[in-house]
Amino acid sequence: MLVLVGLVLCLASVDALTAFPPKFLVGKLNGDVVVKCNTSEQRVTWTQNGDPEPMAELVAKGQTLTILGLDLPATGNYSCWAGTVLLDTTYVVVSGPCEKGMNVSCQAESYRGSFHCSWTGPRSSIFRARLTRSDGSLGEWVPAAGHRGRFSASFADPSFCPFAEELRPLQLHLEGLSDTSYLNFSIRFFVRDIVRPDPPQELTVQRLGEQLHLAWAPPASWPLPKSYFALLYRLQYELPNGTQVDKYVEGTEETWMQERAQRVRISCQDPYANPAWSPWSPWQDVSAAQQSQLRAR
Repeated sequence: MLVLVGLVLCLASVDALTAFPPKFLVGKLNGDVVVKCNTSEQRVTWTQNGDPEPMAELVAKGQTLTILGLDLPATGNYSCWAGTVLLDTTYVVVSGPCEKGMNVSCQAESYRGSFHCSWTGPRSSIFRARLTRSDGSLGEWVPAAGHRGRFSASFADPSFCPFAEELRPLQLHLEGLSDTSYLNFSIRFFVRDIVRPDPPQELTVQRLGEQLHLAWAPPASWPLPKSYFALLYRLQYELPNGTQVDKYVEGTEETWMQERAQRVRISCQDPYANPAWSPWSPWQDVSAAQQSQLRAR
């Protein structure tokens, strides 16, 4: 799993936005900001958050409005009007000096070019993310789901080839917005560095005397052919005294054990890229395995 730590701007807000506004403008704290009205009208009036008396020092000239000394009370939705006709709106936010750490974690279940990212952020904010793909093309903005300061989004790179060597990293660009503030953050990574397979499936255990025969299948999400996308398996079994022992198997999906195991489980890993191990499969109770005569293989 890829974990990156960055510095981002604090987002102060009273009420969270629900979606990114069509137009927004980011200004420096205590700096001047020029808002432009997209219209051919020469005489317009302005409102801030619907109020005709904005909480800011303003200089209006034709189709432009200059906010002098931008601060948090001066942020919000600035609208220009021709009488009662709405002409244009721009959401103004501030990039303040307050900094806070943000953790970004991305994980892929295989080499299919799709992955999932999550990160932390202020609860009062909304996020969106965009992927610069391996061929250099730019993806669409993806709205992030958020809950109690934890945000996530899923992505896919249709140009990704699982059989080719990765020569260029992907770039993920995050944007966050509250009622008053904005953040902007990017990370770069290779898919090979974030692959964490799903658990192996269909683990079966058969007992014959003092021997155990274990068989399993690779994760359903793992690409084929097996000869190219090999997996290293890690079997863990528990002895009657509670001791847990690991056994590693590569190049096959079955093995024999003579130990008096009580239960077993299995995990897997790409042995060449050396990413994270998969989650464990559920424990398989050996005592429930029926004794049977195995066919000759």
